[in-house]
Amino acid sequence: MTMPLSGIRVLDLCIILAGPTCGRTLAEYGAEVIKIDSWFRPPTDRQLHDVGRGKRSICLDITKPPGLEAFYRLLDTADVVLGGFRKGVAERLGIGYEQLRERKPDIVYLAINAFGQQGNWANRPGYEQNAQAATGVQIRNGGRREAPLHSPYTFNDYGTGLMGAYAVMLALLKRRQTGKGQFVHTSLAQTGSTFSSPFLIDHDGYERNEVEGRRARRFDALNGLYETADGWLALADANWQALVGIEVFAYLLEREEFATDELRRKNDALLSEAIGEVFIQRNAEDWLSDFRLAGIKATKNNDIASILSDDYTRRQGLIVGEDTLELGEVMHAGVAPRLSETQPLLGATPTFGEETEAVLLELGYEVEEMDALRAEGVIPPMA
Repeated sequence: MTMPLSGIRVLDLCIILAGPTCGRTLAEYGAEVIKIDSWFRPPTDRQLHDVGRGKRSICLDITKPPGLEAFYRLLDTADVVLGGFRKGVAERLGIGYEQLRERKPDIVYLAINAFGQQGNWANRPGYEQNAQAATGVQIRNGGRREAPLHSPYTFNDYGTGLMGAYAVMLALLKRRQTGKGQFVHTSLAQTGSTFSSPFLIDHDGYERNEVEGRRARRFDALNGLYETADGWLALADANWQALVGIEVFAYLLEREEFATDELRRKNDALLSEAIGEVFIQRNAEDWLSDFRLAGIKATKNNDIASILSDDYTRRQGLIVGEDTLELGEVMHAGVAPRLSETQPLLGATPTFGEETEAVLLELGYEVEEMDALRAEGVIPPMA
């Protein structure tokens, strides 16, 4: 099957999550992604099975001249380079965009890091938690009057990887028109700002009073989280008449403070408390049964274990199993975008560095040359 990115070769120099997510996404739609790592800095098993899937893994120390020369020979065959360095680091290594463009004018070069390439933030080091802190996410999570709260999900990392893949594909489309490559960049801080975009809108007279912190569990009484006897439910835009049409909530009609829409808005905290006192008396599945009949949108809050064991998530490709020699079956997330005529490639997880020799042979290296690279510590010793 011909894939949208068939024939595109990507050199992935990134570590941790954001850049490798970009490479994995490009591989899922047909690109040949060669992951280049220093042989003495292997990823964890989790990283490899998460963002290493579908790639060819090679070990190459580009800080040494013979390693850099091997990289440049690879560059001659490539369409895209992914770099995950702070501003200035790639240039010191000899692999900055301007340096590579001299040899390969049509190269598409993605620079991806925590704080971008421009302005006085550009040289800051950082990871997911730093980007969350810098873009207001942690204060919003904790609430302005409380301690900041780190989100347990690395949404900036994965989001930046997806943004990077989007930017690379746009640059490749432009190259098809002009024959020229270009420099593209994104960062965790830029992604954090994107995810925070509704809270960054400001103008004269605007009063910042959006719900934050633990209070954000509930936007109002008919939109939020409620605890049941055996877990939590997410209630979404429930219709008032449908809710009080359920027998156990009918008594709310007798309370004067809830008699009109205006009074319910005014007394929202009281209404939330009253609804919560009813919810806690029954199990989540019992509530869901009643809500389905009433046409009310509600969902049980699942933990990770229940998501992994749910038949629905397997059938829909939300969770995919991969058989491996080292760990047996490894479960991981599937691919989110679905195209009717183009199915994503769920490539296997490589063994770290497994294709080092194969790729060098493709570049024309002789066995004696590879022995010399091993002797200099550019590639790993023979297993």
